[in-house]
Formats: sequence, C-alpha cells, structure tokens
Amino acid sequence: MSKSTQKKKGRLESLKENKKRNMVIGCISAVIFLGIIINHFNTNHLYNDKIAKHIFIDNIDVSNLTKDEALEVVGNKKQPKSMYLIYENTNHEISPEDINLKYNVKETIEEAYNYTKTDSYFENVKRYFGLKTNDKIIELKASYDEAKLSEKIQAVSKAINVEMVDATVYVSGGIGVTPSKVGKELDIASTKENIIKSIKEKKYGDIDLKVNLKQPKVTTKDAQSVNALLGQYTTKFSTGLSGRVHNIRTAAYKSSNVLLMPGEVYSYNNLTGDRNRSNGYKGAPVIINGGLQDALGGGVCQVSTTLYNSVLSSGMELVSITNHSLASSYAPLGRDAMVNDGGTDFKFKNPYSHPVFVKTTVGNGTVTSSIYGNAGDKPNLDIYVKTFKINGRDAADTYRIYKDSNGKVIKKEYVDRSVYKKPKK
Repeated sequence: MSKSTQKKKGRLESLKENKKRNMVIGCISAVIFLGIIINHFNTNHLYNDKIAKHIFIDNIDVSNLTKDEALEVVGNKKQPKSMYLIYENTNHEISPEDINLKYNVKETIEEAYNYTKTDSYFENVKRYFGLKTNDKIIELKASYDEAKLSEKIQAVSKAINVEMVDATVYVSGGIGVTPSKVGKELDIASTKENIIKSIKEKKYGDIDLKVNLKQPKVTTKDAQSVNALLGQYTTKFSTGLSGRVHNIRTAAYKSSNVLLMPGEVYSYNNLTGDRNRSNGYKGAPVIINGGLQDALGGGVCQVSTTLYNSVLSSGMELVSITNHSLASSYAPLGRDAMVNDGGTDFKFKNPYSHPVFVKTTVGNGTVTSSIYGNAGDKPNLDIYVKTFKINGRDAADTYRIYKDSNGKVIKKEYVDRSVYKKPKK
C-alpha cells in the first residue's frame, strides 16, 4: 500500500472517530438538556409548593396558590351561614354553631394540592397536562352533628305544633261552647330534607316549612248551631236503694255530655260499658225472666228509659229499642227501653243536618234527659201510645204524630210494639 493511501485511510478513520465522539457528546448533551428541562418542570410546576393551574374548589380558582394562601382565600369566601325556618309570620334560626356545621376546607385544599403529586410520576404528568383542556373542580363538603340537627328540628316542632281540639257543648244554666282548634304538625321529614339540601348546595337563607293541618271533626260553628232544647223527659226513683241510686248516677254520667254529629248513631251500651264492678256498678234489683233479682247494674234501664223518651220527643231516628219483659214502674207502657250485657242495646241516630247534644242529670230522686240541637230542627210532635191486650198480656203500639205550625197532622210514624209478661204472683 502506498504512503498516500495509508494517509487517506488514517484520515477517514479519524473522521469516523470524531463523528462518533460528537454523536456521543450530542446525546449526552441532549440527555443533560432534557434532564435540566424535566428538573425545571418538576421543580417549578409539578412538585413545587403550589396547587397546579386550572384547579378549582367549588367556584374558587386556587391555581398557583400555596396551601396557606388557598386556606385564606377559601376560608374567607366559604363560610356556612344561618338558615331561617319560616312559617307564617315567625322564623326559627339554625346557626352553624347550633349543629356544628363546618366545611372540610383543609382536607379539600390538601386534595387540590396533591392532585398532581401522587405516588405515580406518569399519573402526575398525565393529570398536569390534562388540566390544560379540562379544569378540575373539587367539591367543598360540609359536616354537621345530625343529633343536634334533629334536636333543633324537634324544638321548632314544639314551637309550631298545636293539638287539634274538637269544639264541645256544655249546659250550665244556658248552652255554652268551647271553641275548636285546627291542629298543626310540622313535617319533620321534609324539614330535615330541605335543611340538608341547603347545606349540600350551600344555599343558606329562608326555608319555608311544611306544616300539616288537622281539621277538627267538630268545629266551633258546628257546636254553636246547638242553641235550643229539642226534647226532655224526667223519671223518678226511690232514694232508699243505695246500690240502685249509685248505678243510676254512674250510667247517667257515662251516657251524658255526648255531641252527636249528623248521621251519627248513639249506643247506650257502648257508653255505659258492661255492668260489672270494674266499671263502677253495684248490686241492685233487676228484672230477669219476668221477675226481680239482685244483680250488678240494677237501675241502668231507668236511665236508658228516660233517654228514650227525650229521644222520642226530639225527633231522633230509632235504630234499636226493646221493652222490658215486665211493665216499668217509672214509665208508661210502650215508653220504656231495656238494655243488658247480652247485646240488647238502645240506639238512635241523629237525623238532622246539625249536631245534637245529649245531657242527662240526676237530682234527688229524679233522672232528667235532655236533647239539645238547632232551633230550626225542633219538631212539633205528640207521642201517642195505643194500649191493648195480646193473649191476656199488656201490649202497646207507640207512635209519633207530627204536626205543622198550625197544628195540622202531617205524618203519623209507627215506632215500636211492646208486649209485656204477666207479673209472677
């Protein structure tokens, strides 16, 4: 090989070595440069002490803020406020302190700060660049003491609730009325639901309360329509039998002061109860199987009989009526009402469009039953009893004779037939 050829070859190899060296230097330089860029990115953007750009807490931009700066900004702008529960012209305040209401500000800021600072570098980079196109909104959540909230709602409930009261009628010299009240009851479930909704939505202020109304069955107007005596009857009894007197007073008390609404049925037995000692009854003579025997509750039939006669004269509708097996000493034939525990009851219905009031009083040897109602309902009637015999037994058909204002008969109503046994000798 000539010397010139050897020199050329040497120069080529030298050029190749230089090229390789330059490539290596270039690669190393690129890596160093990339490392500098990555380090700058990590230090100044990814792993700095600030929250990444395009991160919001609710509607507050916390981009490029330190945790302390974000705490000040969010803490100043997001504070829970009082809520006011409104009903009619009153409001009931629930302050944040009442229920320990607070926001998780520190925890939310920590979440915002750590959004691009997870354990995965690639996840952090992905999130960081994802923020360039999609903002990250982190919800600020509230916490409260549910037990204290329930206590507060219960306190508001007590302030609002009103127990429903039916109007009542009383007779003391004249006819009086105790007025009715509309019941009010706070809807606790919907109240709690609306409060929690306000807290979640961070919309504080007035909350209208739902209050359920319970209308009385008997209104003041209903009771005030009872303004006249429709019918009254009095029977007499001997005061010598203490047990019987006691039973008369007991039955009269239990069956009295009853307001009967239109169409409502009065049951004597339901009111007076079974004739036993636990219901307050004593032993006294009772008609059993055509004769007198001593039994609990003797005398209650005199009260039912007295009531029956006031029912007849006041125009009540008879539902159930049974005469005694023996003629009564305290009422005419056809005008007595027997009751017992075996199911024989005295019942009548209010046929009017207004309520009627049943009042029974016991005096010294007398029982008086009075039925009060609306003056416009007072009937003009006579009670007629036709007596006769059936197989030697006393019998009676009872009628009500209705008349107009001029005394002309407009209706004759058959009420009942009573048949009595012959007294045992």
